[in-house]
Amino acid sequence: MPDMNGDYLQNELQRLDLLLHREILRMRAHYQLSLDEFRGLYVSDQQVDALLHDRTNSSEAVDPNELTDSVELTNRAIELHQLSRTLLAAEDRWSSLQHQFELTEPEMDVLLLALALEIHPKYETLFAYLNNDVTRKWPTSDLALRLFAEDVEAKLKLRELLLPSSRLFSSGLLHPVPLAAEHAVSLSSGFHPAPEACHYLMHFSSPLGKINDHLTRLEPHSGWEQVSLPPAQRLQLERLPNILSHTSCCKERPLIVFVNHYGMGTEQIVQAICAGLRKRLLMVSAERARTTEEPIRRVLQSILLEQALEGAGLYLYDCDALFGAEGAPTAEAHAIVAALEDSKDPVFLTFDPHARWPELLLGRHKLVFVLEDPGFPERRRLWKELGGAAVSDELADDLANRFVFGPGRIRDAIVMARDRCALQGQDETPTAEDLLEGARAQSDQSLGKLASPVRGAHAWSDLVLPPSTLRQIQEIKSAMQFRHRVYSEWGFDQRLVSGKGLKILFSGPAGTGKTMTAGIIARDLGLDLYKIDLSGIVSKFIGETEKNLDRIFRASRSGNAILFFDEADALFGKRSEVKDAHDRYANIEVAYLLQKMEEHDGVVILATNLSKNMDDAFSRRMHYVVEFPLPNAVHRDRLWRGMFPPQAPLSDDVDFKFLSEQFPLPGGEIRNIVLSAAFMAAQDGSAIHMRHLVPALGRMMVKKGKLPSATEFKQYHTWLAARD
Repeated sequence: MPDMNGDYLQNELQRLDLLLHREILRMRAHYQLSLDEFRGLYVSDQQVDALLHDRTNSSEAVDPNELTDSVELTNRAIELHQLSRTLLAAEDRWSSLQHQFELTEPEMDVLLLALALEIHPKYETLFAYLNNDVTRKWPTSDLALRLFAEDVEAKLKLRELLLPSSRLFSSGLLHPVPLAAEHAVSLSSGFHPAPEACHYLMHFSSPLGKINDHLTRLEPHSGWEQVSLPPAQRLQLERLPNILSHTSCCKERPLIVFVNHYGMGTEQIVQAICAGLRKRLLMVSAERARTTEEPIRRVLQSILLEQALEGAGLYLYDCDALFGAEGAPTAEAHAIVAALEDSKDPVFLTFDPHARWPELLLGRHKLVFVLEDPGFPERRRLWKELGGAAVSDELADDLANRFVFGPGRIRDAIVMARDRCALQGQDETPTAEDLLEGARAQSDQSLGKLASPVRGAHAWSDLVLPPSTLRQIQEIKSAMQFRHRVYSEWGFDQRLVSGKGLKILFSGPAGTGKTMTAGIIARDLGLDLYKIDLSGIVSKFIGETEKNLDRIFRASRSGNAILFFDEADALFGKRSEVKDAHDRYANIEVAYLLQKMEEHDGVVILATNLSKNMDDAFSRRMHYVVEFPLPNAVHRDRLWRGMFPPQAPLSDDVDFKFLSEQFPLPGGEIRNIVLSAAFMAAQDGSAIHMRHLVPALGRMMVKKGKLPSATEFKQYHTWLAARD
C-alpha cells in the first residue's frame, strides 16, 4: 500500500472500512447473504472478514446471532471517526482538494470510495462481494447510497451528486465505468478516480505531466530580464501578476491573449508572469490536443483537472488548430475556450495575427497584447547580445537589416550556426557565413508551396546592360540593404501611413535580363527569391485568387523573401468598365492587389513585357521603374562571348562580330541559340563551329515567324540547310 503522507486520509480510509463492514453486517442480518451461497462465484464470508480485520480489529468471522450488536458497535466507531476528522491537519492534500473544487462532505465520501481501489487491492474483493457480482470490482451508485445515505431524503440528495453532469464527473475527478447491457440502470453504474487525482492525493513525486501526454510541465524561473519588449508594453505585462492575484473568482479573471508571429518570446513572457504569481506552468499544444484519438472533451477535462490540482498557469499554443479550412473558429474551438474561461487559474493563449481570433473570443473577458516585430535597433541589439563575440557591429547591422526576426528566431539562428560550425569540425565561434545560413534556415519555408524558388548562379559581371540601367539596379540593391536604417534610425517610418516595403517594376522585351537581375540582387543580399506561378494563383472561383495572394504575401513577410511576379501584366492589368459580373470581380482582384501591395513590408519585383498594359494605380505605387532595353551591337558581342563557359570547346571560326552586328537579339535568345549549337557539336563529337551556330540561329528566326534569308546570313547561308 502506498505511503499516503497524510493522517487525514488514513483516518478517512479507516472510516470507509467501518462503513463497508457495517453494510456487510446489515446484509447478513437481513439474510441477504448466507454462509454457503455462491457469492459472485464466489467470495466467501470468511475471506471478507479476513480483509476487514486489518482495519477494524475484529476477531473471527462474525456470528450471525450477534450481527445486530456488531452493527451498533460499528456505528459508534464510525461516529468516533467522524469527530476525529475536524482534529486532523487542514493543510492535508485531501482537504486542499476539497477546497479547490468546493466539494461537500458527501461528495468527498464518494471520491474516497473510488480512491480506495487505487490504495489497496482488497477493495476489489469487497466491492465485488457487496455488488453480488465477482466481475464488478468497482464502486457503484447503489453501493454509495447504501454506505453514505441513511434515509430517503439523504439518498435522493446523494443520487444527484452521482449524475454524469454533477461536479465530481464534470470536473474529471471521477470517470464513469461503461455499463454492460445487463446492468443498464443508473444505480448499477460504476465509477473510478482520475489518474491525476490519485497521483496528487498519493503525493507521487513524478511530475503530473507524465500522466497527460498533451502537457509540458515547467517550473518558471526566468524573470523579465529574458524578455525583449517595448518599455510601455513591458510595464503593462509586469503589472499582470498583481492584477491576476487579486481576482477573487474565475469570472473576474480574464483570458490573457497574445497576438504575434513565432519567435516573439511569448513563452518567456508567460513564464515571467507565472514566476511573479509563484505558480507552475503547464503548456499545451492545441494541435496535439485536437488530433488525439480521444474526444476533445475528455482531453480538455483532463488538462483542466491537472491545472486545478497543481494550481498552475495554463499556456495554450499552436492555436491555428482551432480554426477550420476557411479560417472560421470550429465548434470544438468554442467549447475549448468556454471551458478555459471557467478555470480558476491563469490561462494564456497565443494566436497568429492573421487568425480570426476575435470571432472566437467575442464577448469573453480578455486582455489582448499584440507583440510587434522588433525594430531595426532592437534586432541589432539582440544579434549582438545573443551572438556574443561571433557577431561584429557590421555583421549585426547586416543581419538585422536582412531578417525581420523576433528574439526566438534570432536565438534559433545562432544555435543552428554554432551546430553547423561544430559539424564542420571548426572552432566553436561561428563565421558570418554560418550565421547567415542559420538565419536563412529560420525563414518561413511555406512560400515554397505557392511559388518556385529562383536559384541563380550569376554575378554582377554577368549583367550586360546600359550604364544608366546598372546604376538604377545598384540603387535598388542599396535601398533594400539600408531601408531599415532609413525607416528606423532616421525616423522616416513616422512619415509613412502604410507599408514600408519596396515595390519595383522591371519593364522590357523578353530575354533582356529581368529575371537574372532579380536573382543577382537576391543572391548578393543573401535573400530568397520566389517566382510566383500565376497558374497556381489565378482561380475561376470567386474569392480564391484573393486568398492565394493573401497566403503569398503573408508567407513572404515571415520568410523574408523577395517576391517576383513575372508576366505581371496578366495579373496587374488595367481595370475596365464594368459591363458584367466578370468585369466587376476582375476589378475587385486588381483592387485587392493594390491593397496588399500597399500594406506589404517586404520587397516585390514585377516584370512585364508590356508595361502599357499595367494599371496606372500600380505604376504610381512603384518606388523604382527600370527599363531593360534590347542590347546594342557592343552589348550583343559581350553576350555572345559570355555565353560560352571557359571549358567549352570553341572553334576559332566563330564570327562574333558578324553575329552581334547582323542580328539584333536579346540575351535570352542568344543563350538558347548557343545551347542548341552546343548540343549539335556534342552530337558531331567536335568543337562548336559556325556551322553549328548558323542552323540554330535560323531555327530561332523561324520560331519567331521570320524566314531566314541569304541576304541576312551572307557567306554563312549555305549552312542554314546543312542540318535539315
